[in-house]
Amino acid sequence: MSRRSVYRRTAAAVTAAAAIITGGVMTSGAAQAEALAPVAITCPSPVAAVGFPIDSSLLATNADRLSVDTGALPAGVALNSTEGYHLIGSPTGVQTVTFILSASGAAADGTPTTIAKACSIEVKPGPAVNRIAGADRYQQAIKVSQLFPSAGTVFVASGEKYPDALSATAIAAAHGAPLLLTPANGVPAGLTDEIARLNTTKVVVVGGEATISAATLAQLQSSGRVVTRIGGADRHEVSRNLISDAEFGISTATTAFVATGANFPDALTASPAAFVNGAPVLLVNGAETALTAAESTVLDDLNVTRVSIAGGPNSVSAALQLSMADTYSVDRFAGADRFEVGVNINRAAFPRPTSFVVASGTAFADALSGGVPAAISTSPLYVTQSTCLTTEVYREIGRLAPAQILILGGTATLSADVEALTPCGE
Repeated sequence: MSRRSVYRRTAAAVTAAAAIITGGVMTSGAAQAEALAPVAITCPSPVAAVGFPIDSSLLATNADRLSVDTGALPAGVALNSTEGYHLIGSPTGVQTVTFILSASGAAADGTPTTIAKACSIEVKPGPAVNRIAGADRYQQAIKVSQLFPSAGTVFVASGEKYPDALSATAIAAAHGAPLLLTPANGVPAGLTDEIARLNTTKVVVVGGEATISAATLAQLQSSGRVVTRIGGADRHEVSRNLISDAEFGISTATTAFVATGANFPDALTASPAAFVNGAPVLLVNGAETALTAAESTVLDDLNVTRVSIAGGPNSVSAALQLSMADTYSVDRFAGADRFEVGVNINRAAFPRPTSFVVASGTAFADALSGGVPAAISTSPLYVTQSTCLTTEVYREIGRLAPAQILILGGTATLSADVEALTPCGE
């Protein structure tokens, strides 16, 4: 007899004993159903990719038995019929299969029952992988910018310090503009040529003179284009000023993403998700217990009603979340680490993407510029380890079966194993 059967018989005996003690009054209806959940079946993901595990975390609950009664699973895949029913193995070929899962267990009233559910899986080819790699972060940004045939506006941010560019990614995408990077003291080789190729008439410099000097600004102005600096006393004020700018910010948004300005991964991953939601990424001091008056003003002027927090309570405090909940509908995308946070953000924003963008989760520069085309192409941006693909991202490939994956950065940033989509631990 299985452990589930023993549990059900024990539960029935306890219920009967309780009825005797209480004078024969048996619980009924919803109370019994709550005490003993009925057997249920969940189909695995309807798509899969050759060579990647199929998303099937739990196919049956409260079941004594689960089997494939009609049809067949994809070649290379088998059913784990022990506790925690799921599929094991990876599909070995492109195919579409249909099958019926059958499970035995108990109904809501505890009587034995057998249920069945028809499922199908379309197994697609593994994704095509491409890489954009520049000699350094500045040339990387220029190469990414070359994905744009033209752009009337270009955003320029520091390639040495990440905070100013974190809010700029979603804003640049909203304007259909690439994001180029520069050192503080002098534009890098090729940057002004790229601006000329794009037929740009307006350049937005994001950050104060501590990050992009007046001399660098003058170099950008020498081209005859209109150059506007959006700065601030600190990274948080730069973020607010950029979002609120009458010409280069955004005028309205029902949703805003809030992320810490003290680190980069959460805001980087949130930027394409923010774009597809018509939202900005507002940088805050995550250790605070409430928004500042200036931060509240930015959100209220945009008519924000929902705030999505990127990151766990170590990044944006629980107290700050609770405080914001007094004014806005608040949800949080957290995780055990930066990689899982990214997966959770992307699962909500991109239900069925056909392409992925992958960047380093330990070095910020390549993802800053790459986040703009990711957003515009409605592709999620995932961050990963530098030497292998994190398990979370690897499993997302199996769950979503994207046709293409774009790797951002050279092999010094993301190794050949990442390009080969080799999961960590193998």
